Amino acid sequence: MEILQALMDKEQYGERFIEIVTRAKGDLSQTKFARELGVSSSTVQKWLAGNGFPSSENMDKIAKKAGLSGIDALRNYLKGEEVKSDSGDQPISPEEIFLLAKRLTKEQRKRLINLMLEDL
Repeated sequence: MEILQALMDKEQYGERFIEIVTRAKGDLSQTKFARELGVSSSTVQKWLAGNGFPSSENMDKIAKKAGLSGIDALRNYLKGEEVKSDSGDQPISPEEIFLLAKRLTKEQRKRLINLMLEDL
């Protein structure tokens, strides 16, 4: 947990964490999302405000709800490292690919989209 707290001290990591929590929450109300994690709505609000950190168990749940393969992929994303699959030969999820694609330039993203459309 110290690793995540050290990361959260930096604004960039806080923004990335909020993005992941928001993605994990999806269309759920904050109250329903909190219930699914077994915490109060005010606890989720503290996380989104950068005033607290989920337990390791909840970090793993949040990562998976956001489409990441688990807490290690979440840590890598927060640190700005390449997102890799934790499952060996299994391909990474579309959400993980999306997170990687966000780091591309606009031209690179256009090329990626064209390649994907050509493959359909």
